Amino acid sequence: MKYVRTVTESEYVEFCQAYGRDVTEWEGYELLAGARELRMTTYAAQHAATRPEWQAEAQYRVDCLRGRAEARPWRWKGIM
Repeated sequence: MKYVRTVTESEYVEFCQAYGRDVTEWEGYELLAGARELRMTTYAAQHAATRPEWQAEAQYRVDCLRGRAEARPWRWKGIM
């Protein structure tokens, strides 16, 4: 299963080397990744209430989690 990328490939390789393993190979990774996606979605939704420019992205993330958008990897945009 592929997930939203927030780092480059080379940054991830560097992370794995420093951490000592590739966490995507861990048996509990899918659960951990799903929790992170939920957190990223609720963060966007929370701030979209006062930032209209984030509303479309927040809705897109909700749609992804509910199976109303394309399959992973999703094209989530960074919000700040």
